[in-house]
Amino acid sequence: MNTLNALAAISLAYVALLFSVAFFAERSAARGRGAWLRSPVVYTLSLSIYCTAWTFYGAVGYAARSGLEFVTIYLGPTLVMIGWWWGLRKLVRVGRSQRVTSIADLVSSRYGKSNVLAFGVTFLAVIAITPYISLQLQSITLSISIFAEPDPSPDGSLAPVVWVAAGLAVFAILFGTRNLDANERHHGLVTAIALEAVVKLIALLAVGIFVVWGLFGGLSETSARIDASNIGTFGVEADRWIAITFLAAAAFVCLPRMFQVMVVENENEDYLRTASWAFPAYVFLMSLFVVPIAVVGLEIMPSGDNPDLFVLTVPLSQGREALALLAFLGGFSSAPSMVIVAAVSLSIMVSNHVVMPIWLALRGQGAAVSGDVRNVVLLSRRVSIGVVMGLGVLYYELSGGGAALAAIGLVAFAGIAQILPALVGGLIWRGATRVGALGGVGVGFAIWLWSFFLPGLGGGLLPESVMVSGPFGIGWLRPYALFGIEGPDPVV
Repeated sequence: MNTLNALAAISLAYVALLFSVAFFAERSAARGRGAWLRSPVVYTLSLSIYCTAWTFYGAVGYAARSGLEFVTIYLGPTLVMIGWWWGLRKLVRVGRSQRVTSIADLVSSRYGKSNVLAFGVTFLAVIAITPYISLQLQSITLSISIFAEPDPSPDGSLAPVVWVAAGLAVFAILFGTRNLDANERHHGLVTAIALEAVVKLIALLAVGIFVVWGLFGGLSETSARIDASNIGTFGVEADRWIAITFLAAAAFVCLPRMFQVMVVENENEDYLRTASWAFPAYVFLMSLFVVPIAVVGLEIMPSGDNPDLFVLTVPLSQGREALALLAFLGGFSSAPSMVIVAAVSLSIMVSNHVVMPIWLALRGQGAAVSGDVRNVVLLSRRVSIGVVMGLGVLYYELSGGGAALAAIGLVAFAGIAQILPALVGGLIWRGATRVGALGGVGVGFAIWLWSFFLPGLGGGLLPESVMVSGPFGIGWLRPYALFGIEGPDPVV
């Protein structure tokens, strides 16, 4: 109970710190002060929002289950950043010149301001991000349960998940919908994300240093233990490596939260020069001790323990409660920032491309409309944030809340990647058409929904007969063997 009290006190103090930093940054930006808010360092650290609970907790579990395949999650974004001159630079330039506020806005603007296409991208994004939000909620509740009871397995209660989702929704509403900015920039949120980036990096490095020099006795012994472990014997499946690296690169560009911090919040494209080497260095440090932590966890933790939680359970098993609390704080930093920015970016898309077109159509274009727009937009965004959080809780419940974090993350990555063809086509191909973009997004969404999203919901939505024989016995429509393709892994 003392540990739980300390956990609660630390969490509340940390949240208060984030509130203070965000509030101070908002005030400084509003008064035209705080040049440090507009620096390449803060911008680069804000990109660390890519490193969520999947990275902090799930990467270790991924390594324990699949060996070095976890590297693909870092490799995709690294390749994108290294090649910023050919891709990201144009994306940022177009975003700034056309004053886009979301990825749906950018895609729409490249195809004649098609609101139908923007609506389609928004709908896909909301559904695709739902598993990712569920992943973050699951990671927070699982990490809390480690300190609450000897058995960290989920007990089926939704109460902790609901409370966490509600708290994150409040933070998102306070600092994501305080006012309307024509550029949709949120200096308070970005600064809080930058602070969280430092905290989660320090926490993960601290656990890694403890494992390598405190438990293994140095680098040479660590290398020998890795070679002797099962992780050292996992083979590399080229098709999965290529597929997941591509998905990670696509998600890095297309995830609404990444687009928000990378394009919308960017005030100077020269920031990309710094980020092109600093961000790969950051993710390298985040991945540096993943394998040693996974190896020691497999060695000393009881069989059947959740490897996603080795970052917490390994220090606890050695009586290092202070280190475990620091690790919890790092994990706590990894999840909320992603959920908050994802909810804010999705709420902007929903209000701009779903709510407002409907509201304006119902009210007409009279002069009296303009005075009400601000209140309608803010209300729609606040309600949207609540709905997005609710969908994350619903997915958590339907999926059983017990899947490996990496598996849930791949579902979200594959879904959001369906936006990439329309985005790239709009940027570089003059012959790209609105109908083609809408068809591509729609078909991609339908295939992902049937062959990846629905099968991941605990088997409850698709009967076993459909999984084995296909709907109405049509074998080539089986979700994991769509169009008769049975050889490759389902992700591929």
